[in-house]
Amino acid sequence: MQIELKWDEKRFLEGAKLAYDYDMRQTWRRYVGWLFIAMTQFGVVGAIRHGSVGLLLISTLLVLYWYFLRWPLRKRVLRRFFKRSAVAGKRLRLMLEEKGLCVDDQCIPWDRFTRVIATETGYLLDMGDGFFYLPRSIFASAKMRNDFVATLKERVVWIDVRKEK
Repeated sequence: MQIELKWDEKRFLEGAKLAYDYDMRQTWRRYVGWLFIAMTQFGVVGAIRHGSVGLLLISTLLVLYWYFLRWPLRKRVLRRFFKRSAVAGKRLRLMLEEKGLCVDDQCIPWDRFTRVIATETGYLLDMGDGFFYLPRSIFASAKMRNDFVATLKERVVWIDVRKEK
């Protein structure tokens, strides 16, 4: 099976956001996040009660960062990373083979993938130190997508996070 896609910034950021959101919901990092939020909000309350303007300012800035600036700042860093990538903006040819997923002339062995996360928009193939995002829209037909999914399910740990309707 052969699939082609253009690896553009939009797809990269979409995959990065999915990976980030999944990790924040499904791993130990969410507890760190909850602790961070609780501490900063207690800081706000404590600063108001004791009249500490410095603590109030710092706690308010941290709360603003957590709720409003975290993803935009991360997206900025990811954009710079993408622009320096060797495959940025290139058309990639993907082939499923017995030994692994081949991207152009390089094959990634199946055991390198730690999991596949299926979402409503696509498939996130996680390699631990990186990911490969395949949007659902790149498949020419439902049959091609189903064959691809069947192959991945045979070879990699499968996690389905799509919302059931």
